[in-house]
Amino acid sequence: MIRAALLTTALALPGLALACGGAQTAAADSQPKTELAAVQTDATKCAKTAELIGTNCKFSTGQMAQRVHAEGKDTTVTARLQQQDAQLDSHVAAPYTINDNVYVIANEIIEQIEDRTAALTLSGKVLEVDGVTYLLVESYQESST
Repeated sequence: MIRAALLTTALALPGLALACGGAQTAAADSQPKTELAAVQTDATKCAKTAELIGTNCKFSTGQMAQRVHAEGKDTTVTARLQQQDAQLDSHVAAPYTINDNVYVIANEIIEQIEDRTAALTLSGKVLEVDGVTYLLVESYQESST
């Protein structure tokens, strides 16, 4: 009998904790919806779309983004993203190049660019690792050039 009561209590209590939040839920629902729509992007986080990642490794891409962010030199360049299909030995997702030899890391910022064929002014950091030059885009704007 005591066993059954303990088992019932153990199963019921966590369920009660997940039930209605009462006044807290009502207060949360009264907040303006515009706050929920604002999404913060992070240059060091890997893109989420399969189109940009392909068969590459999200972990390797995220680690390289963090390394370029920490060790890279600040840079600003105006260029067009050139799509490339070669898989790097590092398994870093870099679906675009600029200047034919700088690989653009697929991050949340690149994912935001609507027209990736337009001339863009890209600001971020650049770092050469094992003979491969990576660009981590931290911001962009469409260029008039």
